[in-house]
Amino acid sequence: MKNLSFSLFNIIFVFIIALLIILIVIPFNLINLEQAQRIAKWKSEFERLNYCFELVNIHEGSIIPSNEEVGIITDEYFILNRIKPYFNFKENNFIKIKNYKYKKMNSSPILKDYKFYFDKFIEDKNGTILSIKPNDINIISEEQPLYFMFVDLNGLEKPNKIGQDIFFISIYKNYVKPLGYNRSHAKLKMNCSAIGSGLYCSQYYLLGGRF
Repeated sequence: MKNLSFSLFNIIFVFIIALLIILIVIPFNLINLEQAQRIAKWKSEFERLNYCFELVNIHEGSIIPSNEEVGIITDEYFILNRIKPYFNFKENNFIKIKNYKYKKMNSSPILKDYKFYFDKFIEDKNGTILSIKPNDINIISEEQPLYFMFVDLNGLEKPNKIGQDIFFISIYKNYVKPLGYNRSHAKLKMNCSAIGSGLYCSQYYLLGGRF
């Protein structure tokens, strides 16, 4: 009788341990699957957006014209009007999206004085939310990005986090690159982690990195 009780206890114990493992592993795998799908979507979206910018460069002579060429400061509204014939935007101009907020990968909030704070958006017909803003530093070389593009792959749907569904493109005069393309692999990996901002995930994932 004692042996039977002992065996029953062993079976129940093993069952509970197996159940706990299942409860831990399955959600973790689901999260990994969701992120793998987002990474694949980002790779596809970057290729599409890069192609659109290539069309702008070919047909307009450059993505970003110089101030001398246009006679005015080329702000985000000017650039939007320049590129929108080559994109699939739903609207004709930027709009403010009420209650739309996003965070860094480490879950810290985005404050208004943050370099990558965006508050004017435009949606494309696939549901992707985008924005453009000038680089806020003194540009002294064409090797510096002139503008940044914000890309939220699934629009208003969560998680609305940098490096998970939000990515960035650096816009130069004649070409575009994912943000962080000129950083070392070690910096990319550290930034694209639970303690980082997630900004460089834009490049890290394209190189085959995983969160």
